[in-house]
Amino acid sequence: MTTTQPDLAAARHPALARCVLEKAVTRGDFTLASGAKSDYYCDIRLVSFSGEGAALIADALLDETANLEFDALGGMDMGATPIAACYGMRAEQKGRPTTVFVVRKAPKSHGTQKLIEGPLPETPQRVVIVDDVVTSGGSLIKAIRVAQEAGHTVVKAFAVLDRESGGRAAILGALGSDGADLYQPLVTVSELGLG
Repeated sequence: MTTTQPDLAAARHPALARCVLEKAVTRGDFTLASGAKSDYYCDIRLVSFSGEGAALIADALLDETANLEFDALGGMDMGATPIAACYGMRAEQKGRPTTVFVVRKAPKSHGTQKLIEGPLPETPQRVVIVDDVVTSGGSLIKAIRVAQEAGHTVVKAFAVLDRESGGRAAILGALGSDGADLYQPLVTVSELGLG
């Protein structure tokens, strides 16, 4: 692990990178959801559930999607839940109302038994998929596949933090394209000096 101070001013979203580094990074011995071992852990929920972090994530996503035509934004519960909610609120405040949704890990066993929660219409929509952290890309890919299976077109995918551990290639494969512009992390571990 790098011990030099990162140049956060050079990050794609400097204020968000600073917030992630200050609030979410813990050093130690960890096993990640992918099964990989790491000497640091980034709990992006410590950012996305904070007022400052939620606003920074939403503003970064609003910036990234400013020229993108899409109908809705969402991703897997739990990582994408606060992200989608803060994005929806901030987009409304900025005069860019957007439908937001979350994908359950499994359908409810009662009630409507939905897999996708929120006001996402059943008619085909152009959607953006978001997640908190990408390592292997599994969670983001599952949300992409659920959206596609429901008839929606995924036009872009974002992660708040990319651990730069091979997830990008897997995500692009799930999107059915090798176009690097279809997936964009807001912050990378390299920008944080952890890569």
